[in-house]
Amino acid sequence: MSMMNESAKRDLLRYKKNSGAALLTYLAIVFDALYFISVYSSDFGSTSNADKTVVLYQWLIGISIVYNLLFLLAAFLSSEGVKNYKIGFSFLLILMGIGQLVRIFVIPAIARFGTVEQMFERGIFNEITDEHIAYVLEQTGRTIPIIEQGQFIYMCICLMASAAFCIIAGVLAFIKSTTLKSYMAELKKRGSKT
Repeated sequence: MSMMNESAKRDLLRYKKNSGAALLTYLAIVFDALYFISVYSSDFGSTSNADKTVVLYQWLIGISIVYNLLFLLAAFLSSEGVKNYKIGFSFLLILMGIGQLVRIFVIPAIARFGTVEQMFERGIFNEITDEHIAYVLEQTGRTIPIIEQGQFIYMCICLMASAAFCIIAGVLAFIKSTTLKSYMAELKKRGSKT
């Protein structure tokens, strides 16, 4: 009975779209949108040219905008691809999920701690001490944090959720795509024997 049930489930894949992986991809898009709304609503630089971080944030925010546009486009196209069991899109989703995790160490880390090294020295979710603020003021001419602890945690959660949804969608799409592919090969083999 269970063998017949398994065969029926695999046969159903031929007629049913992979909507679960597509839905997870849409959720990844939503969390990415929540992240970049938080980023772009922050004050990432003063009008002073003496502040060295202004130049950094001009090009860094520009790169972030372009990356977000590419992420949204690739995620939407991937959602359509995984719906139709195209295995290549599952790998793309996994790579995009890893990319979302890497983004934690770019704008959120720099805006909160000054540098990635400082983030690990001070502790990722610890409050910043007065000594750290004095150090960054001495190095850059500006006080930090550019973002507060709550916003940093919110941004990290958004990126981690987006990454998790991308990776889970990619893995789910890979499993279902390979299952369907092997079932189709099995049917073809059976058909050629008759």
